[in-house]
Amino acid sequence: MAALEAVIGGGGICALATATALSQRGWTVTVFESRPELRVSGSGIYLRNNGLAVLAELGAYNRALREPFWGRGVIQLDDHGEHLVGGALPPELKICATPRSDLIAGLEQAARNAGVTIVTGAEVVDARPDGTLIFANGDRVRADLAIGADGVWSAVRRALGLEESRIKALEGALRTIVPGTQDDMPEAYRGFFVEQWSGRRRTLVTPINEREIYLAMTCPEADAAGRSTSIDASWSERFPLWRHLFARISGGVSWGVYSVVKCRTWSAGNSCIVGDAAHATTPNLGQGGGMAMQNGMALAAYMANVDDRRDIPAALAAWEVAMRPHVEQCQHWASMFGEIANLPPDVRPRIVRAAFGDPWIREQLLAMATSQPVTEVDWSPSAPC
Repeated sequence: MAALEAVIGGGGICALATATALSQRGWTVTVFESRPELRVSGSGIYLRNNGLAVLAELGAYNRALREPFWGRGVIQLDDHGEHLVGGALPPELKICATPRSDLIAGLEQAARNAGVTIVTGAEVVDARPDGTLIFANGDRVRADLAIGADGVWSAVRRALGLEESRIKALEGALRTIVPGTQDDMPEAYRGFFVEQWSGRRRTLVTPINEREIYLAMTCPEADAAGRSTSIDASWSERFPLWRHLFARISGGVSWGVYSVVKCRTWSAGNSCIVGDAAHATTPNLGQGGGMAMQNGMALAAYMANVDDRRDIPAALAAWEVAMRPHVEQCQHWASMFGEIANLPPDVRPRIVRAAFGDPWIREQLLAMATSQPVTEVDWSPSAPC
């Protein structure tokens, strides 16, 4: 029996992970990336238990995590630079940070090793429920399954009429990478990732290897000085603890506003969406990449049990029923975490300490990070969703 075929619009983290997982399960997969090459902007990314497990399953772990920074935990500081919450994680919880470029390189290598075909310079602008992707130059390709892993502004989501809402958050972040070692961290915070608040601004200081530190500087979009990519002096004034790192910013700064995407459903016929295209979330839980890879892996697990393209819609429905509650829980709590920025500085410490000290709330915040990726399922075309 001939292998079923999947085509994927998008060449990012989710697309490559999904493609590899499908190919490892016997599918013929082609990825179409709009840009001339697979690349990412200069920033870092957090990976927790779930994302690490997916990378290991895909065979991407060693290259993606060539030299990551393994953190002992995450510490939050208040507006005065004093310890707010956080500390060492229990041994069963893992967290690391790595350059996005290393993660993409690892996923690309795993995809090619699995037999995935990667086509660059091919922009997907439209799609059809019959498994068709349509490109900017007018070309089209039809497969048994078409997947849109084309990000927040997904053309596939729009074409299939799947979107319920795309809400632009009130805040965004400046992102850049600067030279830095553990000697640049205050002694008490060496080995940790550190997030500090100042009014409605915050700075996340993330070592991503032994020589580089990723900075994410968050503020409301309405804060014109805060969002300037030239890095206004007010950042150093409000975060003197990190003044020396801000001084090293020499270029390559990006600004982006967060978005939260909700969909009526994730599929139509033999076409679907995954990753930010289906469930973009604010980055407050560090789960955008991990959740996307995990859901792509689950999609492949359901597709592994399909032998006839006519059964694909039922498999897509079963996949969504299984995964959507976990995804929406993560979106909800990531958005809730973002509301901390709206608390008055004199109120924030009291609320944050109470919230993070509550076992139930901690469980909700860590639910996706500690969940086990779905690599195989008992579902079959004759089974109900």
